[in-house]
Amino acid sequence: MQNVTKVTRKYQVTIPKEVRKKVGVEVGDKLKVMEKGELIVLKKVSKKKSLLEFAGCWKGYPEKPDEFMIELRKLWSTWKIQRAYA
Repeated sequence: MQNVTKVTRKYQVTIPKEVRKKVGVEVGDKLKVMEKGELIVLKKVSKKKSLLEFAGCWKGYPEKPDEFMIELRKLWSTWKIQRAYA
């Protein structure tokens, strides 16, 4: 599949409908822009959150990290079980 698009005065381009549908690009999605030699590559940014985005989400630091991890693992195990039956 080969499509041609035009660059506007503001250096914007329109992604052809066929390509948007095939890749699943929707309004508001973020695209990573990379260059590879003479190619301009657009890559859809995953909507999944990375662990770094959760950094600092716990209020206060656990006084006993070992106990905290045991409790956290219990929560994760119940979450996995609930997701399996959902």
